[in-house]
Amino acid sequence: MRPLSATELLNAWERGLNQPILERALILITAASPELDPEAAEKLSIGERDARLLQLREWMFGTRLLNTAQCPQCGERVEWEGSTTDLRLQTIGTFEPAQEFTLEVEGYRLRFHLPGSRDVAAAISAALQENSDSGATLLEQCIDSITRAGKECDFSRLPSHALDALSQQIEKLDPQAGIRTGLVCPECSRQWEVLFDIATFLWAEINSWAERTLRTIHRLATAYGWTESEILNLSPLRRQLYLGMVNQ
Repeated sequence: MRPLSATELLNAWERGLNQPILERALILITAASPELDPEAAEKLSIGERDARLLQLREWMFGTRLLNTAQCPQCGERVEWEGSTTDLRLQTIGTFEPAQEFTLEVEGYRLRFHLPGSRDVAAAISAALQENSDSGATLLEQCIDSITRAGKECDFSRLPSHALDALSQQIEKLDPQAGIRTGLVCPECSRQWEVLFDIATFLWAEINSWAERTLRTIHRLATAYGWTESEILNLSPLRRQLYLGMVNQ
């Protein structure tokens, strides 16, 4: 995995326009991870994917995070600051596309894989079509086989405590998939946790950066007659210095 140049990041942003957030995350991962083809990127666990997105965010925009949330009690808008280093719960590992795990609970033997982007997309789609619980649907997507006393079993026969045990095991094996931050409302003192979605957060930052960059390209190209590639090959500092001279 490596940082992206300004041109590569702008190209990734363009490809991600009008795409759902899961697809945008995969576009960023494949752009920054030349060792992964698109199919391999889809099979990354959500925690592995998000660990890579956190690393990419550090390279492109630094470690400091500024975010907002709404108090669930009084509706107050709460600003919070954090760091990517504080949110990192696992390191980027060596990708193993066929990695499978086993869990035994109450006589059931479950063989499963960690949820990836396509599992999440399929679970959301199925839950919407069937008006069902997306969490349970995602667990079903991740189970490769169920046996009891050597005989295969159907997912519908699994008791709720077996599903709870599987959910807890997946969270333990892939902790980066659920990044939570504790907040306190300054208005009503309510304490609660928010789920931090690095994919959505990073894409919003990239979108703002891309719009600013395009405006800078337009102004410098108009003033100096430079091409887009010539402008993007300049360091961010030199682009700003030239822009400042244009504005004088």
